[in-house]
Amino acid sequence: MTTEYLWRNASQLQYVAANDINHILQQNRSELIDLVAKCYATFYDGHAINPDTYSLKFPQKPNSRINALPAYVGEECDLAGLKWVASFPDNVAGNLQRASASIILNSFQTGYPLAILDGTLISSARTVASAALAARCLRPEKSIDTIAFYGAGVINRHLLEFLRDDQWSIAKVVISDLDPGSATRFIQFCEELGYSCENAGASFASQDAEIISFATSALEPWYDLEVLDHQVLLHMSLRDILPARLKPVRNIVDDVNHAVKANTSLHLLEQSEGSIPSIENFSRILQDPPQEPTATVVSAFGMGLLDVAFGGYVMNKAEGLGHVSVVPDFLPSPHRW
Repeated sequence: MTTEYLWRNASQLQYVAANDINHILQQNRSELIDLVAKCYATFYDGHAINPDTYSLKFPQKPNSRINALPAYVGEECDLAGLKWVASFPDNVAGNLQRASASIILNSFQTGYPLAILDGTLISSARTVASAALAARCLRPEKSIDTIAFYGAGVINRHLLEFLRDDQWSIAKVVISDLDPGSATRFIQFCEELGYSCENAGASFASQDAEIISFATSALEPWYDLEVLDHQVLLHMSLRDILPARLKPVRNIVDDVNHAVKANTSLHLLEQSEGSIPSIENFSRILQDPPQEPTATVVSAFGMGLLDVAFGGYVMNKAEGLGHVSVVPDFLPSPHRW
């Protein structure tokens, strides 16, 4: 099944233009949520390898970093790869996106690089698709009165698009952001999608929202509200919620070893308590969705295997659309003689 796509057997490095990547991701959001579920199942069944994330940090820029996420995804995907992703929060002041990324896909047969892709859109899409999968599993009725967003950036905008395309019914959207201009633009975006959106300011108490999404650049926890039984918190930025607020709730992660490190809120909880009372990976909610709502926080650290799988998905779709291009003369001859 892995040999039906020509790009997988090409002798030259290939790529897909960013606009074409964007089109593929936008047109297939529900499929991408399904792909995340498949990737997690592959990993939990032992058919994927996801080493630790390697982080390059800068003493002169303590809020910035560049991370390397290597991975291999077996079964139908059968690709190795690497995402090299930068987070420079100060970019926002100059109207530049905080994050940028590149993805290299390697043949599992030869190890040779097959494709290089801009990973910025793929990285945000896989992060959001994972959160949307959690929401789908934990609220299978896909109908809520209120969703609250902390952070008016790209990630939360994309999450709202994913939920819309996954056929969610949402009566009201609430946005809270430290930057009033970003909040205003988020409201305009929501209205374009047909949602009623309220600007709650920077000090919003989101106790009425059934789903709360965090996508901020916070380096230390600040959110100090009780998680109520009717709430699901999608903690995509990982460091917003005070550790004590995570102690009494059900914590869902993509992989325990990845989520409990790097001074995430869960890591801080483990350091202070010695353990985390309730922590499970996605396999539990995929196989056994809860019958009744319960206070739940989803903290998916972000696994490189999703970037590799999404990159392969984009290449497959792009080949069918005729959108795969070659980087001529980038690679030397592979032959020994």
